[in-house]
Amino acid sequence: MDALPPSVSIRSSERNSTPKNPKTTAFNSSSPFWPGSLSEHTMRELCRIIPSMLLSKNRLVKGTRYAEYRDAGSAKTTARAYNAQGADEIFLLDIDASKENREPDFETIAAAALECFVPLTVGGGISSLDIADRCFKSGADKICLTSTARSNPALIDGIAHRYGSQATVIGIDVWNEDGTYLLYDHLTGRPTRDLSLEDWLDQVIDLGAGELRVMDVSREGTREGLNTDLYDKVRTRVSVPVILEGGAGTLSQVAEALSAGVDAVALGTLLVFSDNNIRKIKHYMRHEKLPVRL
Repeated sequence: MDALPPSVSIRSSERNSTPKNPKTTAFNSSSPFWPGSLSEHTMRELCRIIPSMLLSKNRLVKGTRYAEYRDAGSAKTTARAYNAQGADEIFLLDIDASKENREPDFETIAAAALECFVPLTVGGGISSLDIADRCFKSGADKICLTSTARSNPALIDGIAHRYGSQATVIGIDVWNEDGTYLLYDHLTGRPTRDLSLEDWLDQVIDLGAGELRVMDVSREGTREGLNTDLYDKVRTRVSVPVILEGGAGTLSQVAEALSAGVDAVALGTLLVFSDNNIRKIKHYMRHEKLPVRL
């Protein structure tokens, strides 16, 4: 669905706007020479298709609502496959690191980074600038903070100042409770009411977040379809790129979300537990006249 996101404007002139890794600069959807661009879609940026890899105990896993996990293979070989199939970016998220109060698996990050030539976003267990530095040195292009953003909001500002807002992604995981979106706490495994979604969005943007990964945990792995209502709620409040994740189970559901205005989707179950791949998904989107990079 897309090309990589255009560079996000830095909220402060003090923040470094230079991407760390040259492969990040190679993907610029705002360029008139963007490979595979569609002249008939010049009024809309290319949509991004982003595989989301969940890491647990050195293996990829996938479950439903962050439970009932099944093995999903090796991070290294899966990253290689996604890269070859034309992924626009790749997420690699260690789902155990923060719960276990440990650092990310730098060896796995480095192995995956060597296999992909698109931006690699790494998350999980990143609780300090030193750990973020090691992630970047291991090959990450962006850092995604979710639980640690809540427990240490100053880290958002620190990463944005050191590496730029374009490298600072915040995970916004929510639970849909009868139409009310509550922030989801991965450390307790349940939604929380101590901070509203709206207030948290305002905070992370003020601190320098350059992109948001929004997950409807109540749909994660269910194949019920992506929550475009949640996307719209977030998108109308922020000016940075938003990636929607959670619930995609069919190609038509992805097309429906993109047709409704979603600019980027992160996919897990659709890629892991079906015969679909990135190339097939993108050709389907192109057939539906949706702007994607082939």
